Amino acid sequence: MISRNQVKLIRSLQQKKFREEHGLFIVEGLRSIQEALRANASIESIFWTEAFSEKNSNHMNTISAVQNESILMAEMKQLSPSTTPPGVLAVCKIPIFDSPDMNRNFIYLDHISDPGNMGTILRTALWFGIHNIVLSEACIDPFNPKVVRGAMGAHFHISWIGTMPLPAFTDYTVLGADYRGNSILAVKKIPDKWVLVMGSEAHGISSDVHDELDQLIAIPKVGTGESLNVGVSMGILLHCLTT
Repeated sequence: MISRNQVKLIRSLQQKKFREEHGLFIVEGLRSIQEALRANASIESIFWTEAFSEKNSNHMNTISAVQNESILMAEMKQLSPSTTPPGVLAVCKIPIFDSPDMNRNFIYLDHISDPGNMGTILRTALWFGIHNIVLSEACIDPFNPKVVRGAMGAHFHISWIGTMPLPAFTDYTVLGADYRGNSILAVKKIPDKWVLVMGSEAHGISSDVHDELDQLIAIPKVGTGESLNVGVSMGILLHCLTT
């Protein structure tokens, strides 16, 4: 049976200050936990319900390789930040990243505050081989449970995520996604080393970041609609930049 202290600790990880204090974060769902296992992430413990075990019996061998415990659904609801818990929850150590690889390309996220967008962005960046993510100070914590759920295991494959001022990219071309920019399809030569800056859907790229941009790029509009989701936009731009 899970102890009261364990419940208190895991529930506290829904808040950033306690994630930072304990160096731990919550991972929910079979797919995300499988990615953590594949990546040999530092998993402290896994909790699962009998209903989950019965439905996913073929996956229980891998879960049992880590310290794990069967708990009641009522207890899972106490631990889980989700309205409808998926039935399996892990507590993982927040990775300590080495220095970023300054020979690879970067995504710079400016004021991305929506957890669903952040999760989508992390998944999409990895799909296109971008493993370095820079966050402005106003971004949502990437280890927020809703971000982790939306990223579907991306956290365990990112090489580096953290803060860094744009002026530090001295030999990079800094590209800003902006509807007023030149069409990405019209960019004749993609620079060898670039940073792609994505701003918030509500306010775009902030003025201080805008001053550091070398070039504005946009996605040409061929239909109707006011705007694109930031994660969708980034995916389109990355396709053009990397293929």
